[in-house]
Amino acid sequence: MKIGIVTTYFYPFPGGVEVNILNLAKELSKNHEIHIFSSDRKNNKIIEKKEEKLGNIFIHRSKTLFRFKYYVAFYPSLLTNLLKYDLDIIHVNSLGFLWHDFCILIKKLFSRKTRFVITPHGPFMTLKSYPLWQKFLRSIVNNLIILTNKVYNAVIEVNTFQDSWLRKDYGFNKNKIFYVPNGIKKEIFKKLNTNKVIKKYNLEDRFILSYIGRLHEYKGVQNIIEVLPEIINRNKKILFIAIGEDAGYYKILLEKTKKLKLEKNILFLTNCNDEDRDSILQLSEIYIMPSEWEAFGITILEAMAKGNAIISTNTEGGKFLISKNNGLLYNFNNTKKLKDHISYLIKNKNIREKMQKTNIEKAKQFTWDKISKKLNRIYNELDN
Repeated sequence: MKIGIVTTYFYPFPGGVEVNILNLAKELSKNHEIHIFSSDRKNNKIIEKKEEKLGNIFIHRSKTLFRFKYYVAFYPSLLTNLLKYDLDIIHVNSLGFLWHDFCILIKKLFSRKTRFVITPHGPFMTLKSYPLWQKFLRSIVNNLIILTNKVYNAVIEVNTFQDSWLRKDYGFNKNKIFYVPNGIKKEIFKKLNTNKVIKKYNLEDRFILSYIGRLHEYKGVQNIIEVLPEIINRNKKILFIAIGEDAGYYKILLEKTKKLKLEKNILFLTNCNDEDRDSILQLSEIYIMPSEWEAFGITILEAMAKGNAIISTNTEGGKFLISKNNGLLYNFNNTKKLKDHISYLIKNKNIREKMQKTNIEKAKQFTWDKISKKLNRIYNELDN
């Protein structure tokens, strides 16, 4: 089959969706011809090479003429690129991206045999608090989504909690909804030699707490910083390592760190390579995901594979991946509960180590080779 995948951003740009699509595309390309349709820039970083081939993956990047924040963008050659290729499946990885919706509707008119699949990843504008004008915009776009969702032959939910809002809020047909979770590479289970990283970041004899993700207010890293002083007073070896690109909040987090005099106990890595990142996860004891919203949380899964106990907020992803035998949950912004959870896992070594062992085994269920087989079955059913 010839499969097209539409995504706002793609490799080499970082991000959960980007990692998800790259690895799925690699697995699917073993048996299919894969075409990626994406924009050419993210956060002012521009990829000059608009057409590229990666193995059996053909990448088509469209010049972005306009972008406002995350959802609103215009890159006209996305439409011409989609119309250029005769595709059996087009898989869209977005919800509420109006330019994507328009392009898909036009493609549908000219490609009657093509089957269309969507992975929303999360609702449109997922956070609870927005200014009035953004709430108005959300209402308009939500209604447009309801009008256009009939174009899709299948809808992919990445966790088992999404079925309810997919049907209730957007009117997707329950018979078209299929569960296919995100995944991780099998290679992440390989034990690494961490001596180089220990020396590079001075990690000898430190008790490491970790976080991976963008440095943005809604990601909640500020809450971890706020609870650390009391925890560190009881254990001076604590080191919190936050790995991720700055999304406009790094300066504020740094100022908070300095104000609380935590410079010796917090390490920010805004440009960390993959080898160092995986080594740090292997050295970490507890991984914390303090975000207001996560549809899945691939980094949680990666931390599980590297033998971390998990503390996460009660997001869809947190509730899906974490139960009492492998981690602890709390509500976003509840810093007291967060502090109690961290203290509990530090103090109770036996419980922490049981969680760590459980997580390694649980993570093995989510390798990309297994996930791609589920998606491939859905494609085949649609193509028949």
